[in-house]
Amino acid sequence: MTLFFEEQLSSTGTVACATCHDFVRGGVDPRTSTARNPGADGILFTADDQRGSPGITTVMPDGALWPLPGRGFGPAITGRRAPTVINSGYHTHLTYDGSKQSLEQLVPAPLFNVVEMGHFGRTWNDVITRVTNAVPLVFASNLPPRLQNFVASQTYPALFQTAFGTAGVTQQRIVDAIACYLRTLNSDQSKWDLVLHSQATLTTQEQQGLTLFNSTANGAVACKACHGDFENRVLQEGPIAGAMTTALSGYFGSPTPIRLVFHNTGVRPLQEDRGRQNVTQLPADAASFRVASLRNVELTAPYFHNGSAETLADAVQLYNRGGDFHANQAPNTGPRNYTQAEVDALVAVLRTLTDPRVAAGVQPFDRPLLGSQNGAFATSLGRGDTTSSGTLVATAPWAPRLGEAWFRLGLTGATHGTPTFLMWDTAVSGSPALWNFHLALTPSFQVLTTGLAQQIYPVAYGSVQVPLPLPNTPSLTGQTFFAQWLVLEASQNWPVATSNVLRIPLR
Repeated sequence: MTLFFEEQLSSTGTVACATCHDFVRGGVDPRTSTARNPGADGILFTADDQRGSPGITTVMPDGALWPLPGRGFGPAITGRRAPTVINSGYHTHLTYDGSKQSLEQLVPAPLFNVVEMGHFGRTWNDVITRVTNAVPLVFASNLPPRLQNFVASQTYPALFQTAFGTAGVTQQRIVDAIACYLRTLNSDQSKWDLVLHSQATLTTQEQQGLTLFNSTANGAVACKACHGDFENRVLQEGPIAGAMTTALSGYFGSPTPIRLVFHNTGVRPLQEDRGRQNVTQLPADAASFRVASLRNVELTAPYFHNGSAETLADAVQLYNRGGDFHANQAPNTGPRNYTQAEVDALVAVLRTLTDPRVAAGVQPFDRPLLGSQNGAFATSLGRGDTTSSGTLVATAPWAPRLGEAWFRLGLTGATHGTPTFLMWDTAVSGSPALWNFHLALTPSFQVLTTGLAQQIYPVAYGSVQVPLPLPNTPSLTGQTFFAQWLVLEASQNWPVATSNVLRIPLR
């Protein structure tokens, strides 16, 4: 559990597994609603956008930042939305394309993905060193009692000693610890589970929705043919033995159906994302994606692998109209001609699959607040000026941890060749008296000459970055600094231009 919520697992110390898998949203990423990559047309906020999860800034093997078009030194965004980790413990084909066959295969992947958690050239030795030297959950707050009691003033070697019997932080132990925790995340106390045990009854509308879910409409296949969530039995996936699966379902409560099905349901055209074909190379798998569990689906908007359906009703309507793109589409997924009342009934019954423990954050779905949620990382104040090349944007991609050797600040949006300066202070002014200048000019005020803005392919504007290794000085703990860039080029209103201000609290 500790490692799942540990942001220091990432190269920049800012992204944990839990960053993209938030229990409040049913184990998916709430940021998907606003995080987008442009699709084939190269334009944001059009129909072919791919919604995903913000990861880390692109980092080279030496710690240098690499700007991205449209994002500068901001975080890169994954190409697909994050699927839920809840009820994922015993699947044999994980991710939307089924490319991972177990949690032990899945867990390491984000640590080395340069969009999600890793820098270019990252190795297991880098991960182990970072974990070994980290103060457990130093950026998190509001720790659940069981987690607070476990972590309490411990080092990671001491925690590994408790968990494994010796203090060694190893590759296998990191993977095993996270996978073991994920297998405790079983959602089986929804209203539907109560109905299965004759402890609740469906409303008339919910019963109508269940009838529609289990029936064939106008030649289209029944919803239950792919989604087994409403079946009172365990469905096998792959080679899992029936006896083992039945035993597991009996141990964890009412059975959570597991089904291995990949379909192209007509969400987007083939060329945008080949889906399952990227794994199998079979033409029949083009644009096919794994059928998602409907458990807690009420919480997991937006829907589909690209986040193209904003609401649960929108997702039902895609099936109602038979999909939007029909090349290589799965058979028997044609139009269903549901009335609005029938769509509402389907939505109502799907909501009975919500486990109240997930929505409320009750054990085993209890969680701390991450540093990205509680203000422990650098935050932006104000807005940068606009230059002839763009808007000046200051960023601090690393967590401000004392002892962080790769800590640095970046600026994008300047004109190539423009002189740049980085200003520091310990306070900001409540109401700037001089253009967009926010620093308070205390006795601690400093200005650093940071050279000329450089244009780095493939961005069209100048950028600059300054390495600022943070000393491992305990007396600095709890202090807050403010940084703002100044460039010697005209803004829209002034003869010089300034960026947003960064508030940087040190831990």
